[in-house]
Amino acid sequence: MTQKTLNVGIVGAGIGGLTAAIAVARAGATVTLLEAAPELGEIGAGIQMFPNFSRFLVRWGVDKIIGDNIVSHHDCNTYFGPNATLIAHSLASDLAAKAGFPWWVVRRDHLHYGLTESARRHGVKVIVGARVSEMQDLADGVHLQTTNGDRYSFDMVIGADGIRSFIRSQLLPGIVPKAPSKIAAYRGVLSYKQIFDEIPEARAYLGNSMDVWAGPNGYILTYPISGGKELNIVTAFCKDDYVTKMEQVDIEEFRDYYKDYSPVIQKILKLVNYTQRWPLLQMPPLETWSNKHKNVVMMGDAVHCMQNNMAQGAATAMEDGAFLGRVISEVVRGVISVPEAIQLYEKSRMSKAWVKQQISYMSGVVNMMPDSSERNKATLPEIQAAMENRIRPAELPAAYRSWQFYCTADTVPGIFYYDAEGDADSMVCEYLCSKGPIDDVQMLSENLENKWMGYVHNNGLNLQNGETKSAKGPALTAADYDRYGRGL
Repeated sequence: MTQKTLNVGIVGAGIGGLTAAIAVARAGATVTLLEAAPELGEIGAGIQMFPNFSRFLVRWGVDKIIGDNIVSHHDCNTYFGPNATLIAHSLASDLAAKAGFPWWVVRRDHLHYGLTESARRHGVKVIVGARVSEMQDLADGVHLQTTNGDRYSFDMVIGADGIRSFIRSQLLPGIVPKAPSKIAAYRGVLSYKQIFDEIPEARAYLGNSMDVWAGPNGYILTYPISGGKELNIVTAFCKDDYVTKMEQVDIEEFRDYYKDYSPVIQKILKLVNYTQRWPLLQMPPLETWSNKHKNVVMMGDAVHCMQNNMAQGAATAMEDGAFLGRVISEVVRGVISVPEAIQLYEKSRMSKAWVKQQISYMSGVVNMMPDSSERNKATLPEIQAAMENRIRPAELPAAYRSWQFYCTADTVPGIFYYDAEGDADSMVCEYLCSKGPIDDVQMLSENLENKWMGYVHNNGLNLQNGETKSAKGPALTAADYDRYGRGL
């Protein structure tokens, strides 16, 4: 195997694009990130960082860059009706313990800053004001041109340019996301000081907790951000019409949606003096995420935007980026080709994203059920456990499954336990095994032998004076294997 030089372009510097940039740079490729906006930044307010992507923030040290702005909340409560009856309860620490990584909450701009700084530390070249307007994808490379006339050439391009993706318009013209339901979202941020000064009784509910206020045809989600100084508010409501674009909404109309909810949360919403109606669009399942030459590939909202009821949109994009980084590392090392890496990425990620799109939809359905009596009864065991302080919800019998999908690891372990980097490495190994040959004596795949011995010899990495250099060494001989076989 011979170390290869790989020049990768990424279109879009959102959370997914930045994650991909870090992962691909860590793989040993040269990375250029093209962002259409005149400056880097992120809109929106809070974001949940579940274990399936907080693991990358920990592995890559991004959590240290974000620092004290990260919040580790304690418990997760679901309330129902005007009396704010507790109908579901879990502990964030239980999910983190089972999945092995934290469940954090943070403001989007703080996360975006941490990823941007990490990308720069990894040597990613970030170019703003670079809106891509033309693409020529050839078998031997991809050529991009921006609206200001700048031209770029890459061995491989990753389209991370969001729900209105230019790359998707070139590869899959006419395919756009749709509204699978009449649910729309509304967002706001308040300071805890303002809330507690004006609504003292809110202290009985708000604190270091994530709370869902469920009701027929809608719900409200609240949790702390900005190191615990601000309260993030995300609400959903099922209107009479489909919402397909962002709209301004009358503030009194917005508040009236929740007139039958707890007086406490209604008072909190009255402090929110602005809001917009956000569409919750979903991409239909696609036949491909790439071009025919398999050197342009898409990720994130460009190919699998989903409703926000599981808080997995950004997480899924980050998984895409981490997976791509791992398979591209094998391209750099000469183990597989760019087309093979993209084929493995599509084989794994397309089905997983489609499952998440569906569970995200169902989570909204369950939280907004018009007839909720049976649903509320189903979580009585965890409520009784919490109220009697006998056992933690995690210690309920193994057969128990909570209906509150978004915060319970046992209900959807395939989401919260998932490790995109580990999955990518497994996919590469299985692919190499499938290609053969297998030695009859050692019962060892020649391709896997070459992959793993590359760590020792041909592509071992020596860090000298801040540079990565290739280290050469002799391959193992038949005599070496013979000695191992005799236990010497």
